[in-house]
Amino acid sequence: MIINDGAGSGASAKIDANNRMHVESVQHNQFDEAVTAGDGYNFNTGPMTLTSANVSAVGYFKYDGDKPFIITEILFILGSSTGGSGDGTATIIKNPTGGTIISGAVNIDVASNRDFSSSKVISGDTFKGAEGNTITGGTTFADTSRSSFGTVITFDAGHIKLAKGNSLALTWQPPSSNTSQVVKIAASGYVLTKDVDA
Repeated sequence: MIINDGAGSGASAKIDANNRMHVESVQHNQFDEAVTAGDGYNFNTGPMTLTSANVSAVGYFKYDGDKPFIITEILFILGSSTGGSGDGTATIIKNPTGGTIISGAVNIDVASNRDFSSSKVISGDTFKGAEGNTITGGTTFADTSRSSFGTVITFDAGHIKLAKGNSLALTWQPPSSNTSQVVKIAASGYVLTKDVDA
């Protein structure tokens, strides 16, 4: 059997003395494919200044698209704390149902398509929080703590899949005695289209 070029060049596949076929391929992951199709996104809440050591809801995303959305990473970008000592705690909450971050809806600063020529926008709610904002309902999906600041906490151990109607919220509790800490939330992800999933 001879494997010929289906494009009509007349070339045949090369088999070496070890019975190995010689090939050259290009590999893309699903995120890269989605970006090429205009279905990849970047998110950033912009800065929020937290003035206590209490828990504040700092980010909320409810997805309303028909095809699944895959979150590839979530970043807590933490400034230094004034007056704070000890640990601060970052939490991701799965499918929350209410809270002042939702009822007082303030859109995040950046929800940008990673394809600079695409006009597609994400389908859903993307809200930023503020000092004292609350989130209710849902269950804890992940959490972690840090005692050093001016750093980034990255949740990227595995992708998160959101179907239509799914949501997540992010909270940050600054360290004890904090009077001022700037926090930003950033994330990236893509719509899992049929072409990308094939």
